[in-house]
Amino acid sequence: MKKLKLLLIILWMFIIFMFSHQKADDSSKLSDGLILKTVRIIEKITHKEYSDEEILNKFVKPVRKLAHFTIYLILGILVYLYIKELQISKIFIISLLICVLYAVSDEIHQLFIVGRSGRIFDVFVDSLGSLTGILLMKKVGRLHEKNK
Repeated sequence: MKKLKLLLIILWMFIIFMFSHQKADDSSKLSDGLILKTVRIIEKITHKEYSDEEILNKFVKPVRKLAHFTIYLILGILVYLYIKELQISKIFIISLLICVLYAVSDEIHQLFIVGRSGRIFDVFVDSLGSLTGILLMKKVGRLHEKNK
């Protein structure tokens, strides 16, 4: 099981790396396209219509930050579960440290990609996502132990 958990972490880090490796235009096209498709579905339900510009101005930044948060929340969960299985003390600190260091390396990596930039705020959002995932797993573990 340890090998599978480690493989999932490596795979997830690779996915993050590939998203970060996209040129700025490609990244924007992907997120803008997903946002527009989602809002168009919501428009059909609510019978309200918005211009593409209005949608993108309103939703791009929050959706991109939510994506950062969510991707790193998942990383936090995966890392926590792996470190816990290794039965190392200070699971919380080690898990968070791994995730934060990866977030920093991810932003440094983006400095070398056309049109991208490394942002300290994104490291903060990523770290907050990881922290949330780790705390969630810690809480689930406590509930599981309590119910035994």
